[in-house]
Amino acid sequence: MSLVLPSRLLAHVDGKFFVFDPRTRHVDNYDIISYRWGDRVAKYDCSIGGVEWDVEIPRQKLEDIKRLMVTSGTQYLWADCVCINQADEREKAFEIARMYEYYKSARRCHILIDMVEVWNPQDIVDDLKFVDHMLFHIGSAALASEARLTENLNKRLWMWANDKEWAFDLDKSIVRSAGIELGLINCYATRIGHVRSLFHNLYFSRVWTFQEMLLGKNITMWGINDSSISFIGELDTWMDLATDSKDKAYKLQAWIENSRVLNTTSVKAILRIIDEDKLSLSGLQIQVSGISSARTDILNGGAGWWYGNHKGISNVFSAVSIRPRVCGWRADIFRGLLGVFSGLFSPEEIATDMTGDDMEKISFAFFKQLSRKTGRAWTKLAISSGERERWDWIPVTINSNRLMTTDCFAGVVDLGRLNPKQEGLAKTMAMTGLQGTPRKYMRIQLSEGNGDFRFVFKGCNVGKSVKTGTFSSEPIPRYDNQPRDIVRDETGGVLVQCATILGGIMDPGTDLIAYRKRMLGKLCPNWRISDPNAKPTGWIDRCVSGTFWGSNDTLQYLRVHNRSMNYRMVDITGCESRLQNESTETIVCHVSVACGCTIVAPFSLIFEAVTAMEGSFLGDTAAALDEDNRIVLRDGLGLVQVGDVGKAFHLVAFQGDVDAHKSHSDSCRSTKLEKVVVSKLPWPKGRALVREDFKHSATDVMRDYGYKETGGTGNLLISRNHPIDDYRIVGVCIDEHIPNKKGNQLVTIR
Repeated sequence: MSLVLPSRLLAHVDGKFFVFDPRTRHVDNYDIISYRWGDRVAKYDCSIGGVEWDVEIPRQKLEDIKRLMVTSGTQYLWADCVCINQADEREKAFEIARMYEYYKSARRCHILIDMVEVWNPQDIVDDLKFVDHMLFHIGSAALASEARLTENLNKRLWMWANDKEWAFDLDKSIVRSAGIELGLINCYATRIGHVRSLFHNLYFSRVWTFQEMLLGKNITMWGINDSSISFIGELDTWMDLATDSKDKAYKLQAWIENSRVLNTTSVKAILRIIDEDKLSLSGLQIQVSGISSARTDILNGGAGWWYGNHKGISNVFSAVSIRPRVCGWRADIFRGLLGVFSGLFSPEEIATDMTGDDMEKISFAFFKQLSRKTGRAWTKLAISSGERERWDWIPVTINSNRLMTTDCFAGVVDLGRLNPKQEGLAKTMAMTGLQGTPRKYMRIQLSEGNGDFRFVFKGCNVGKSVKTGTFSSEPIPRYDNQPRDIVRDETGGVLVQCATILGGIMDPGTDLIAYRKRMLGKLCPNWRISDPNAKPTGWIDRCVSGTFWGSNDTLQYLRVHNRSMNYRMVDITGCESRLQNESTETIVCHVSVACGCTIVAPFSLIFEAVTAMEGSFLGDTAAALDEDNRIVLRDGLGLVQVGDVGKAFHLVAFQGDVDAHKSHSDSCRSTKLEKVVVSKLPWPKGRALVREDFKHSATDVMRDYGYKETGGTGNLLISRNHPIDDYRIVGVCIDEHIPNKKGNQLVTIR
């Protein structure tokens, strides 16, 4: 594309800084910068010539930008803090509409990152190659002394073992006792720690920087702190390092396992930490692959890349939501992507439709315009839409006082083509004529909590009497008064018990051990331990091995409805689950089952319990890459939104019997303890999540239900009240397949 000059540039000439209009003089190139503003400060005069308004960027950050220009030898730079009058909304709207042109016209894009310690990426590349080299040459030997290495390699290992700070998350004495080379383990841990630390930097948590990474070209990265500023490599180098780090974790684990016939306790503790590394590095690799694929789509397609590339659009939404990002102003959640979707809005439309704090209006305008201009109906795997006439399928981010993040883009899907004859209606293929009648059997209420990891369960039989013999019974005890604090090493075992209880309620009649493996494997909880043996490899099974909770043989006697729990897990530090982030971490779910059982637990725990149901399309890997390295998300984050706090949702079932829970509850109480409780009614199947106001009464015999398959992301439940009506989205299917009479048909959705 031809050079597009901004209306202002920051210049550094003869030691002086000033802002000028490059269109009035001969300027044939300029650079651009991507950085995190930090907290806004009171407006002040920055004393830079040409800046005729007060700025609100921290003074130190402005000085950092100047330092970058001096260090990099940059003469002309576009920096939004002084090249846009941030107080002029019309000017901002004009500039936002031109972000694509500015970033593509710039000769180079500099990323400026605040770092306590600045690392040289080439050193990390070399050291990861060193790890690879050692794994190859040491082979089946656990120690370097057995491998006849060169003097130089031995010195390098000795340095990592003795001179460098210990970085592996296990005491050095334990690694030594395992007979594993200390230098190799410490080099590995140090360098993958640096890679992870970079991508966990606050720079990677903002919407604008996500856009700038996609649009910038020849991207160079700079680490800066109070004492130094250093070039730390190209963005592509760091993204390659994310993949390389994952590779080393897998190779290190294979080397340790293959060099031993039997693993000691110490070796198992080491393998458990590497297992956790593999999990986090796999997530990071998916994240950077999605970004890299988005850059390729934009480079190949130019400014209008998004008009016909529906897979690329889905990838952008997945990439920006896989690690939810934030903005200083809520509207920027959407405005911060308008450079990626160049031409989606004119400057005038940005000023009228994309400004202010009404997120319902802004999100509706964004998806309506995207749908109009692509000819595709872009909706969301969600059940919180309002009444918007023919555009009712458009996802809307409901106004809320909670933190707004880009998880509002999680689960965005291509519903089908817009109807060319009737604006606002979508034409799509869908399975219709679902067999059965949807009946409610479980209610999930969302409320605001304080962030504690609580699990409170009260079985519907608690307080009643349970049969112990032909003529004898005893009361079922209550444990619902004061919460019991679950500390440190016992956390894993209690989590497995809670997951088993959830399985008995959420997915009864299935293999509970398989269920809790799926659920806890997706939740990925982290907690503080005092001894490495407390969290061994395969902890989900091992923490309860030998107990009542340990095998299916004993779990057949589990009487869920007769139990109660009240736990506060004080040492859980967080979860790697996609469902836990800044906007969901304090949300609490209150679950009420048709039989009378109740559960109170964190949002991430309850919705991982929903997505782990057997037969659920959401029960597989949360995030994966397709054949072109674009991200495909399969999780429950799109089911509800931040604005849904205070609302309730129902699980309904088309198949089975929604009274099965109550029937089973009666059997739990009346069956002798030495006998297995057998379900007398078929468990609910053909399940879906719907809004609380969803109704199906005896007068709705003409209503036709179906579901729209969305290519692996999830199936949208649709309903038509009368044969001549259009379908509406009324919920999200939990089960991947629901029996139907009519099969795949072309339908209209409003």
